[in-house]
Amino acid sequence: MVPGDRPTTEFLKGDTMDFSLSDNQIMIRDSVRDFAEKELLPKYQHWDRTGEWLTPEYMKKIVDMGLLRLRLPEEYGGQGYSFVDCGIVCEEIGRADHQIRYIISNAIHLGEMASSLHPSLQKEWIPRIANGEMMSLAFTEPRGGADAGNIVTKATRDGDYWVLNGEKTSITFTGVSKVVFVSARTGGKGPRGLSFFCVPTDTPGLSTTNFERMGQKLDRGGSMFFDNVRIPDINMVGKENEGFIWAMTIIGYNRNFVPLACIGAAQKSLEETMEYLKQRQIMGKSASKWQGVAQELAICATQLEAARMLCYKALSLKDKGLRHDAESSMAKWWGVKVANEVLYTCMRLNGHYGWAKDLPHEQRLRDCLGMESADGPREVHLGIIARDILGRDHAPF
Repeated sequence: MVPGDRPTTEFLKGDTMDFSLSDNQIMIRDSVRDFAEKELLPKYQHWDRTGEWLTPEYMKKIVDMGLLRLRLPEEYGGQGYSFVDCGIVCEEIGRADHQIRYIISNAIHLGEMASSLHPSLQKEWIPRIANGEMMSLAFTEPRGGADAGNIVTKATRDGDYWVLNGEKTSITFTGVSKVVFVSARTGGKGPRGLSFFCVPTDTPGLSTTNFERMGQKLDRGGSMFFDNVRIPDINMVGKENEGFIWAMTIIGYNRNFVPLACIGAAQKSLEETMEYLKQRQIMGKSASKWQGVAQELAICATQLEAARMLCYKALSLKDKGLRHDAESSMAKWWGVKVANEVLYTCMRLNGHYGWAKDLPHEQRLRDCLGMESADGPREVHLGIIARDILGRDHAPF
């Protein structure tokens, strides 16, 4: 069997085809939705308009809800959530504030890395992140973009230390995070020469800049510069030259969290738009009773449901220990695209109100548009899918 080929029966094993949520998952969905709409949604537009950072009181609500402990080790209060469970959380958070999903997914990533962290790093950073301090991931570089193996940031051994030099970009929480996990080259060319490091952001030689974006203002996107940043050998995550494995593991499942948060945002706009159209009168009847309008709403609902199912199928495969790279790529490129199309449709169906900043639709679209590039743009994912369905010998890469 060539790489990428899988028997059809793989998708029929066990309960893979059961699309219903368990009682516990329904409870997760309902409780997170209630929390998000009561506590997060009222502040959604405020952060965008003012440029302010999250207040301690606001962050405490997220911490107290347990949203930063979903997959942490049990000894640190971890709740043992499955990846499907985490996806449900990301979707529901996306209904209220798509950007808060970054904080939650970063804590999930830390849980996945925990067993490969030196015990002293576990004791220092897991409680701090679980209690609301920010962390960043630094994979992307200016010249490499989505090519995670084309890293030039260099880590050079110096006795019991490593010295990092290079530049990373497109990093969330730049300037507010307390620790960053960085990929750097420790070996030869290509993916197998990369390692992963835990670097406190107050380490001498590390500096940051932020850039202005049309959306995602709360995530503080920016660049980090490493100028002879010196860290102990124990700050390496896992083994030397296995950093690419960590990067792909995290990016792999995160490619479903990204679209699910966008789908949550689009679903919320769709629900708000439907309520508006039920009340809006056109020629003596509600706008929703006009066939053209109703059909557009039906198309939006269909697209969101299909995209949602792609995401949860991929996460279900992940939970079962099965390959999910092609499914996650399908979910990522198409799920975000669908969410953005639905958000645009909602803006249009709201008429001139839809473009007003009084309503949240335009901000949701601004926040989600950039997600078409996050964790790889459309072209990368289509290449992964092509490789899976054609086999490596007949695919572009």
